[in-house]
This record gives sequence, C-alpha cells and structure tokens, in this order.
Amino acid sequence: MMQSEVQIQPSWPIHTYFNTNLDHYASHHHEFPSSINSTPENSFISSESYGYVEYPLLGYDQMQQSSSDTNDSQNMMVLENMNRWLCDEDQDIEEIQLSDISGCVPSEEMSPMEEVSDTMELESQTGLQSLLKAYAEAMEMGQTELAQVIVSCISEKIYPIGPAIERIAFNLFQSAENQEEYLKRESVRNFKSAFRAFYEIFPYGRFAHFTANSAICEAVPTHVKSVDIIDFDLLEGSQWPVVIEAIAQQRKSLTITSVKLEDHNSQFEHIKRDLCSFARTFGLNLKIQDVDMAQIVNKMEGKEFVVFNCMVGLPHMGRTRETSQVMDFLKIARAVLAKNKGIITVGDGAGGRLATSSNYTSFFNENLAHYKALYESMECGFPSYLNEARTAMETLFVAPFISSESWFQKWEEGRENTTSIKGLGLKGRTMSINSLNEARELVKEGESPYGIRIEGQNGNEMVLKWNATPLVKVSVWECN
Repeated sequence: MMQSEVQIQPSWPIHTYFNTNLDHYASHHHEFPSSINSTPENSFISSESYGYVEYPLLGYDQMQQSSSDTNDSQNMMVLENMNRWLCDEDQDIEEIQLSDISGCVPSEEMSPMEEVSDTMELESQTGLQSLLKAYAEAMEMGQTELAQVIVSCISEKIYPIGPAIERIAFNLFQSAENQEEYLKRESVRNFKSAFRAFYEIFPYGRFAHFTANSAICEAVPTHVKSVDIIDFDLLEGSQWPVVIEAIAQQRKSLTITSVKLEDHNSQFEHIKRDLCSFARTFGLNLKIQDVDMAQIVNKMEGKEFVVFNCMVGLPHMGRTRETSQVMDFLKIARAVLAKNKGIITVGDGAGGRLATSSNYTSFFNENLAHYKALYESMECGFPSYLNEARTAMETLFVAPFISSESWFQKWEEGRENTTSIKGLGLKGRTMSINSLNEARELVKEGESPYGIRIEGQNGNEMVLKWNATPLVKVSVWECN
C-alpha cells in the first residue's frame, strides 16, 4: 500500500486545547492504594480520576523560544512548589533553569571518599539484584516459603528513597502500612500540577502519541472521505487533537469510538464535549461514541478507513490492562481490517507487557530492568533538593505498575493467552524516516541517554530507549 501524502505538522505547536480542573481528583481519592493489595488495573489513577489538562500534546521542546521559556519556567515552578509541599516550608530553595536538570554527568570529579561510597553502594545493589533473581526463581518453582524468606532478606536491604533498584524493590514487596502517608497525601492533593509536569518534562507519553499520530496521518489515503478511530482506552482524550486538526485540514469526516471497559469512563460526556468543541474550531463536525467491545465489528462494517489505537501501560496513564482485554481488542481489529482498509497502532509502555516470556524468571528480570531504566531516566540530572518532587511523581505514575503479586498474575495471564500480536496474522507497516527523525529531535537524541530505534517486522516498531533498555514501544500493523 502506498503511503498517503497526508502529513501532520512536525513542529508540535502549542495550543490551549483543554482547560479542565482536576481538583476533584483529591476529593474522590483519599486513600493511596498499595501496589501489593491492588493490581494496576485497579490503580487509583483511573480514567474517572481526571479530565483534560492544558498542555502541549506533542511536546514543548520544539515550540517557539518564547513559549518554551514560559513552559520551562512553569515546569520548574511546579517542581519547586511540589518540593515545598513535601518538605520544610522554611527550606531555602535556589532558582535554577530547566536546562540545569538535563545533564547526567557530574561537573566535578569525585573525591576518594565518594568513590569508596559509590563502590559500597554498587556492591549493595549487586547483592540486592542477586536476591531479586533468587526470589523470581523460587516463585517460578513454586517454592513460596523460600520466596518469603528471600523477601525478608530483601526488606533489610532496601530504602524507599534509596537508589532506583531499592525503590523498585520497596514498591514490589512493601505493604500499604509501610508507605509514606504524608508523601502520598500530598502527591494526590497536587495531582493536577504533577500530571502536567510529568507529561511535559518526560518524553514517554509524548513520544507514544506523536509516533502513533504520525503513522495514522501518513496512512490515511487521500481519496477517502471519512476516517473512523477506535480507541481502546480513551482516558482524557489527549492523543487526538493533533489528528483532529490534520483530518480537518484534509476536509474529511472523523468519528472516534471509545471502547467501554468494565471501569467505564465517567468523564466520557465531558471528554466528548471538549473534543467536539475543539474540532469545530477547524470546521470539523466530529462524532464521538462509546460502544461495548462486542459491538465493534458490526459498527465498523462498510467503513472507508479504520484505525484501531491501543495504548497500554504508558507511565502517565498510571495503569495497565489485562492481557486478555488487549488481545481481544486486537483480534477484533484483525477481523474488521480483513474487510476494511485501515491500520492498528499499539503503544506499549509497561516493559514486556505484550511480550511472551519463556519463564517467570525472565519475565521478572525484563520488568525489573525496564522499571530500573525508567526510574533512572526520571532521576537523571535532578538536583538533590528536588528529590521529593521526583519521588512524588514516581509514587503517582510509576509505583502503580510495580507489584510482585501483579507481576506474577501478568505472567500467568501470558501463559494462558499464548497468542501474541505477531501471531494474529498481521503485517508490520514500515515507519517513515520523517517520523523517525522527528522523534529523535523530540527526545534530543545525542544530547541525552535517550535514543530512538526502528525495529520489528518490516521496520514497523519505533522504540524509545534509555541507554539500551526499551521504555516505550509503538508498532503499526495492517492486514496482509
């Protein structure tokens, strides 16, 4: 299939798309759920928890300098305010620029004492990693008593604000009673500011949305008059304004269908109203509907061009989905695209979320490496006085994904659902060089440990990596 001439704008301009208050979040969520006692599907950051927020949807790095300076200042103010909320209000905090937190290499050489301290810390982390590996092997062999003994040993070696591997282990095994209640309360109270800063500062969500949107707009044939998008997890709808604008410029009609899952989005009508209002500014009569998954096949019969979009486990989403739900959606997508023209875009941000692992030990180690890289990418270059703000973001957006119980449940789900997306008989659709270059610019590849790689069948996967570890993977598929 030839790629369309339809292109989205590569400059990621800033727009004030939404202006919805998230303050209701704090009043409806008083208790911070334990990552042990609740799985990510039941995470407190659900689609009911927040509506639209006001932020540039495809990144602030490429905006005009004046807008960039404003956003940089606002992001630093958010981080500093969060830090004041979470520590002594009398603490003296110096002003710094956003560029000051982008470096990952210390500017001064370490003293001998610092070198000794780093050596001891490395040895401690190596011992902890060995214990974590032993735990995974014990669970794989069904030796639960041995696993509990190992957990007791791990508990003696971890600290909730220690190095990344310790923080991960803390979230894996600690109960709600051992969490920092004050930190959790303040994190929830300031969720709106934290969400905006998290999305704008870190590239995970922006990369996934940009890559999928680019693939969608490139794939739409010039001759079709209507486009249908079926979104697996609409959330606040923040992915779609750029696509709405691009489709409006091509004078096509657009329908967005949200899939009804068991935790139905109570904000759907509000999301619908705001997206439709935004579309009208471009002269587009946007249609938005929500349907049960079982109704999708009938609803999509005879459509001109259909897009199935599935974003799962992206950090800003604060939750993942059951493997069976994702696979059911993709099977329906394959059935529809066997009769209609269209593509499937899949964004995976949960580290091996859609991959099949031969055993639990490898599954556990893959997840461990993924979240360790995610934590390290978040802490890279953060000044020490902003550690509380960074920890609050980790608590809100990453900790819900880290649970020893939920990881084991996910692995068992994978054993029961052995079919992967590659086994559905779909063909990979090649990512464009333009999208690759723009994604590299988005994450400032070469100036940071972030990197973008093209992988997969026919070069259909674009992967955001931290050093060599994948953080987010976006793939594009079509029927043979």
